[in-house]
Amino acid sequence: MKVTELQVSDYRNLSGQKLTLDKGLNVFVGDNAQGKTNLVESVYLCCIGKSPRADRDKDLVCWGKESAYVHLRYNSRFGDGEIAIKLNSKGKKQIVVGGAPITKVADLLGNLNCVYFSPNEIRIISSSPAERRRFMDIDLCQTDKNYFYSLSRLNKALLQRNNLLKAAATLDEAREMLFVWDKQIAEEGAQVIVKRRRFCEKLKDYARRCHEKLTDGKETLRLEYTTPIEGETTEEIAQNYFDKLQACAERDFAARHTTTGCQRDDVVLEVNDIDVRNFGSQGQQRTTALALKLGELMIFKDIIGEYPVLLLDDVLSELDVDRQRRLLTFDSRLQILLTTATELPPEIVGIPYVKYRIANGVVMK
Repeated sequence: MKVTELQVSDYRNLSGQKLTLDKGLNVFVGDNAQGKTNLVESVYLCCIGKSPRADRDKDLVCWGKESAYVHLRYNSRFGDGEIAIKLNSKGKKQIVVGGAPITKVADLLGNLNCVYFSPNEIRIISSSPAERRRFMDIDLCQTDKNYFYSLSRLNKALLQRNNLLKAAATLDEAREMLFVWDKQIAEEGAQVIVKRRRFCEKLKDYARRCHEKLTDGKETLRLEYTTPIEGETTEEIAQNYFDKLQACAERDFAARHTTTGCQRDDVVLEVNDIDVRNFGSQGQQRTTALALKLGELMIFKDIIGEYPVLLLDDVLSELDVDRQRRLLTFDSRLQILLTTATELPPEIVGIPYVKYRIANGVVMK
């Protein structure tokens, strides 16, 4: 999968311009606050419909402007495609895929696939389990629309259950509706658990191999998906999920929220038998995060038959030269959009790439 052309207008600090991108390594060089991150962020926006850095769409519109526009063309093993997104300063968003307007984010997912990596992605390792669930969910939603729908229905049902627990005067008053929401949560949650487990089964081997390569075999990464709901088949998990929700009703009512379920899922990450989430050094956590991202690439390759676009935002400064080279030469079939504040080190200048300079929101080749 390759992005062939990118057009932006008033997206954050980026002025109106159109770029033609190379199918291999594209390097965007510029000082801080010149628009490098905004450029790769605009590509990611066309992938999942939201920014990895901003919660509100209106924050993506250039200050003082009424709207922002991003349009890109790409090619994949299924042919050529295009995506356009218009954002206005009031937060309204319009998305067009292949010339046809869409109203559901689900219709955007899976058209353009990307893996995004920045220094902040270390939070996948060092932060709360919610970040590791987000990591799994973003990948699964890009490759499996049924997962996206199951996750959406699960979150809505969970919200309704929690609202019921907060509003009910007594547990007896809430029991009848709890039964209804518990059934739906168990059914959708079982689908989510099965697919998260399957994803981690694939990821653990790929990430382990990538981690060994990054550390020259000096460290071994172990990854394991954990969930409070037991069971092997979807049916077993759904029944156990329902039984557990019913059994926890009294505790949940006292807490006024749901205390068990796949919203408590996590991913155990150990390096040489040490929990890298809590006790790893920053270097170990950074290397583990990178191994997970490289593992993502391989999972995409397995599922959709080609690599996604790799977006690397200012990550070279966090890596030694050897790891920089290993990352940038991961596979010659991979398109990479890389931002950096400095020129590539002399040791890796031999890698073929196309360089762009960016200053004051303007990109020059």
